Amino acid sequence: MNNWITGVDIGGTHITVAMVNPEECTLLENTLVRQTVYPNESAAEIMAGWSAAIRACWKLAGLAQAKIGIAMPGPFDYEKGISLIKDLCKYDALYKLPVKALLAEKLGSTETEIRMVNDATAYLRGEMGMGSGKGAGQVLGITLGTGLGSALFRNGNYEDGDLYCFPFRDDLAEEYFSTRWFLKRYKEKKGYSLPGVKELAELCETDTEALECFYEFGENLDLLIRSRYVPEIPTTIVIGGNIAKASSLFFPVLQEKLGPEFHIRKAVLGEKAALIGAAFLWAPTL
Repeated sequence: MNNWITGVDIGGTHITVAMVNPEECTLLENTLVRQTVYPNESAAEIMAGWSAAIRACWKLAGLAQAKIGIAMPGPFDYEKGISLIKDLCKYDALYKLPVKALLAEKLGSTETEIRMVNDATAYLRGEMGMGSGKGAGQVLGITLGTGLGSALFRNGNYEDGDLYCFPFRDDLAEEYFSTRWFLKRYKEKKGYSLPGVKELAELCETDTEALECFYEFGENLDLLIRSRYVPEIPTTIVIGGNIAKASSLFFPVLQEKLGPEFHIRKAVLGEKAALIGAAFLWAPTL
């Protein structure tokens, strides 16, 4: 299994690991490990949890060690492996620590065996290699969930996006393109709260206010894309994340507003996209 890379996706509440062959664009399903993480623990406890998940994956693959590609949320110095995450209710204990070096030590490996990338960029890279972005030229990738992620592929290069901190209306864009916006907006309309976007989407057949939330979301997304990327909006837009599971409720208005020259595609790989994209760090042509 010399060509297999350990793909790692680290989120705010989970770590997912699997062996990926970036040259053949395949993921070894029987090595998939998903574990809960507690982002407010100490640095030592976080490293112990991450390393245990990676070792569990290696054990399933029959390996003692392997090269690692990690998709990690920012802000983060991905080249040096130093966390810059602070005051985001996750991983504060890692702030300014050499995360790559600490993890390598815990695994009995070296820093040269670990590469790191922004999670949204990894997500797009995975979709470009094995998902709905395959074959496209200039691509904007957007992830919609508890937060807003973005990345670009243009002129043959991947670029970390900045939509989450882009000024939008009276706040930053993330406040308008995340789960909390839907829940806040619906409560403003109806006077009571729902647990999540899934429950809101299920009401849309009979609840006009719920449907209005998704229509407004689609209009806002069009405005955000135009505000940030005009005059060079990528013609293909790949959208993933948990909110994209309700794509039928806001893709049509987004397509209508953007126009027929743009191709809006729903991401198809789910959480595997970031795993695959992280592993692609070891295959620079992908």
